[in-house]
Amino acid sequence: MLYQQITICYNFRQIHQQHLELYYICIQTEMFMKRFQYKYSLYVLLIFFSANLFAESNAQNTAMLKGENIRYNLYYQWGLIWKKAAQATFSTQETTYQSNKALRMRMAAQTTSFFDNFMRVRDTLICLTTPELKPLFYTKISHEGDYYAKDELYYYYNNGKTKTRAKIFRKGVQRDDTTLTHNGNPVYDMMSIFAYIRTLDILSMKKNQTIPMVIVSGNKPYNIKVTYNGEDNMKSPQDEVFPTYKLSIIFEHMKKNKLEKEVMEVWISKDARRIPMQLTAKLPIGSLKAFYQGID
Repeated sequence: MLYQQITICYNFRQIHQQHLELYYICIQTEMFMKRFQYKYSLYVLLIFFSANLFAESNAQNTAMLKGENIRYNLYYQWGLIWKKAAQATFSTQETTYQSNKALRMRMAAQTTSFFDNFMRVRDTLICLTTPELKPLFYTKISHEGDYYAKDELYYYYNNGKTKTRAKIFRKGVQRDDTTLTHNGNPVYDMMSIFAYIRTLDILSMKKNQTIPMVIVSGNKPYNIKVTYNGEDNMKSPQDEVFPTYKLSIIFEHMKKNKLEKEVMEVWISKDARRIPMQLTAKLPIGSLKAFYQGID
């Protein structure tokens, strides 16, 4: 009888511990979502682009195919604990914008049924670019718990300068209309950056080379510094190994008059497709990781 009681208590403790771990995972993921709600999407692979890496001012689009559909899974990792948090798809199609040929890129992301119980997320990001991947328009539609928002970003080019106009909607009501003039570093949004990494001439970059650029999210510009870390063999959750190029991305922003930095790491395939294979974003405890699942 004593042995049975000890066994029952032990099993209960193990089950209780598992529930605590899953609950902690949810809390950490929810904190991450809220913390980056305006600056970064939970699923978007925030990569980089710099005009200095190309022979021309526009990227040479040799990697992206029209009609392709790339799938990703996002996990929360804490030590040996892995929990799938969400899935996302990235698709590309030909279209027109102001009577000119353009590319339409769309990313749709949603949390798994387990995480829906804590914070249900359904985000859609769409951008339009020239065939050379020069950004023209971007929108982000967010359904995160009870929160609904829509951001629109329009690009204007004149005499070598870039202007962006951001329209911010919250619960169907326009809250802001801001026009910014940008000088110096190239300007992109969360989707057009995702596309440009696949056209980078990585072979022309030196190890530890750092490149500055600007990303507009909401109605604010953010400085980004990107470092090329060299070649690396990436290992997936299924223990598959992929030869990749590794990069680090530093997001700089002011918080309470103090400069804060957030670091992400990304791995892209070494083949001609240059597919983003993994992204890692560290949390106070644990990390969030997005992994490539396949292409249709």
